[in-house]
Amino acid sequence: MALLAEIDGIRGEFKGGLRMTPQAITNLKRSTLITSAGASTRIEGADITDEKVEKVMRGLTVSKFADRDSQEVQGYLETLQNVFDSFQALPLRKSVITSLHNQLLKYSNKDDTYRGGYKKKENTVGVVGADGKVVKIMFETTPAYLTGKEMQELVDWTADALEKNRFHQLLIIADFIVEFLKIHPFEDGNGRLSRVLTNLLLLRSGYTFVQYVSHEQVIERRKDEYYIALRKSQETFKTDHDTISPWLNFFLFVVQEQATKALSYLQAEKIEDTLSPKQYEVWKYLSSVKEAAPGEIVKATNMALGTVRQALDRLVELGEIKRVGRGRATRYIKV
Repeated sequence: MALLAEIDGIRGEFKGGLRMTPQAITNLKRSTLITSAGASTRIEGADITDEKVEKVMRGLTVSKFADRDSQEVQGYLETLQNVFDSFQALPLRKSVITSLHNQLLKYSNKDDTYRGGYKKKENTVGVVGADGKVVKIMFETTPAYLTGKEMQELVDWTADALEKNRFHQLLIIADFIVEFLKIHPFEDGNGRLSRVLTNLLLLRSGYTFVQYVSHEQVIERRKDEYYIALRKSQETFKTDHDTISPWLNFFLFVVQEQATKALSYLQAEKIEDTLSPKQYEVWKYLSSVKEAAPGEIVKATNMALGTVRQALDRLVELGEIKRVGRGRATRYIKV
């Protein structure tokens, strides 16, 4: 409950939107797209850097895609961009889910025969050995012949619960994702699509800060925890002690981390209103480093030493930074 309250408090602060320039907001969203596409693809085992993702985003033609990773990244970039731009027009429906899957695998040559359609053969989630064969099955997914039925039930329940506010929105979204991955409705792309759908559902529920802080990057940093949380919940399904608590706790901590980081953008805006341009530059620099001496700030900002000292005195007075040490050993730290 404390996590939900904290996240919702930040959601409320974001209702007015960021007051950055349109270009700054565009750049921030673009950076999030690049980070998200790279992270989501790497979570599934790809070997691609954010630098390469950015090159793909800058306009490589499809004919130049020499490897599967680049194909998957391009599909993810376009699909997530679509969600960011049009989430209000993308309700949770079967047709929307299959359309997003089709777009996600648009450039993947190997997926030509089954993109946009539910699986027609059984799939399992397991540990793959060095020879490429599954050595341990983690859990059985929904049989192919039941996939359409279970997906329709999941989509109907989730849409109804969100519309009628039957539970907190984050609880409903977390449940949808863990159930979706347990069904594993497509032959490939389930993990990546689940993260696209997470962004979609969070945006439609008013958590607009997800456009500025990558959900996928937070998960990538906790990849082992991510899989453990999923498995601990999914292995209890269809037993007399089923629970999504392990997954729910992980999911909420991820969204909380996104919200906390996003809040720093709003705080930067608020403090900008109370500081002079020079003071704000000094504050911004101190926000990016652990600590700094006046001379280091002079070099970083190209300001005169006297101007830097005046800005530091004002920031200390406002309680935004603190002074550590004396004389030549004096350093400043952002509070």
